[in-house]
Amino acid sequence: MELNSENKRSYDPMVFWISAAVVVVFLLWGVLFPKNMSSGINAVFGWTTSNWGWLYLFTAFLLVGACFALMGGKYGKMKLGLPEDTPEFSNFSWFGMLFGSAIAAGIVFWGPAEPAYHYMSPPPYFGGDPKTAAAASHAMTYSFFHWGLSAWAIYVLLTIPLAHACYTKKLPFRFSSAFYYVLGDRIHGVWGKVLDIFAVFATLGGLATTTGLVALQLASGLKYQYGVHMGSGSMYIIIGVLTAVFTIAVYTGIEKGVKFLGDLNMYVFIGVWFFVLIFGPTLFLLKLTENSVGQYLLHFVPLSLYTAPGVKGNWLGSWTVFYWAWWMSWAPFVSVFIARISKGRSIRTTVAAVLLLPTIADFLWYGVIGGAGISYDVTATIKAHGVESAIFAIAQHLPFTGILSVFLIFLICTFFLTSADSAAMSLAMFTSGHENPSRNLRAFWGIALGAVAALLAGTGSLKAIQTASIATAFPLMFLLLWVVYGTFKGLNAYSREMKQ
Repeated sequence: MELNSENKRSYDPMVFWISAAVVVVFLLWGVLFPKNMSSGINAVFGWTTSNWGWLYLFTAFLLVGACFALMGGKYGKMKLGLPEDTPEFSNFSWFGMLFGSAIAAGIVFWGPAEPAYHYMSPPPYFGGDPKTAAAASHAMTYSFFHWGLSAWAIYVLLTIPLAHACYTKKLPFRFSSAFYYVLGDRIHGVWGKVLDIFAVFATLGGLATTTGLVALQLASGLKYQYGVHMGSGSMYIIIGVLTAVFTIAVYTGIEKGVKFLGDLNMYVFIGVWFFVLIFGPTLFLLKLTENSVGQYLLHFVPLSLYTAPGVKGNWLGSWTVFYWAWWMSWAPFVSVFIARISKGRSIRTTVAAVLLLPTIADFLWYGVIGGAGISYDVTATIKAHGVESAIFAIAQHLPFTGILSVFLIFLICTFFLTSADSAAMSLAMFTSGHENPSRNLRAFWGIALGAVAALLAGTGSLKAIQTASIATAFPLMFLLLWVVYGTFKGLNAYSREMKQ
């Protein structure tokens, strides 16, 4: 049954107001009872990672296999849209938007920091002594694993059924539409509303946390590189400026604001990478990257299913399970945004662009930027100034440090702004169901993202909301397994329908 998403109202009152109410209640809990909220959420997170970590690992591994089945099987030639539909954007702009929306400034934040951290504290899978040649290779291999195929497969397995259902069945652009092939027309009822409300909450939590994280890194960069102390109100100032910029961009729409930012950050991203590769320890970076790619391919299956039996503590919960849960918490808004910009492309092209190309881009960035952090041994800086200072510590060892730092700050901002734009756009689609939601609704969610981040930064609850947004990934894990079944079932049915 095909349903048209067009209606007279610019938003869905039930999804919008219940979502807003849930967010307000959660924020009041954090403001009025911060210790109670923190302890409660940490208990839930500890329970999920300790008791269900094995299922997080298995789910991510299964999703990778499902992605290759979609790309290489009979479904690859199927189009995300009707036969006459054509792509809206150039390949470069399309990839720039989808990569920027999904990766945010996390790749700039963790790119130099994570390999250095594992270099001084080897993961239990490999073990061994810290700060050795083997430790460097193992550190990079684990970083590749956390930002490689498994991570991007999570986005793919929501994007494909959502885009296919929306463009071939004329469904509204909501998170719930990804479940059409398992729920059918019931997505238009209570179950669909629950899924969309859940997606709004997860998106607000994830992006508000990232906003605070980016503000922290920018403040650290200004202090570390330029000696600028912005005082206690620095977080509010930075968040306010970022919010103003991404709200204006999302107000102008995908074709103008979001596309422009997506193109811009890709050019800067490529330029910074080449600069570090050429002026850094080039031969070391090339060797480390090549060697670590080989180790990644060799150890992919064992790493994917490694549950750390007998290892004391909760290393997997703090790293691998944390990452899988974090990627899952971002999946609702990222998948809706990528689906929105992928009309007219084949499933094979979309899977390759969302799974393989970003994985390669992450490997290249981590290999060069993270490799530079290992070569220059920025571990002392990380211990003294926090992981947010790692990228600026690397810049100290390279020529034109001042100019490079400006581009790094610029890159952090543009990557984040692309993600924030896509999140605000997706929130507007969640709460309206329209492919092109109204400007006012887009602007509202842009301002809401910034307001939530500012409030959390002021109350010191950023860590708690981060943990909360990760806890929301627990039900998402089961939903993803459900979607895998529904995707193949739905594509099979559509294939038979088209042959009749």
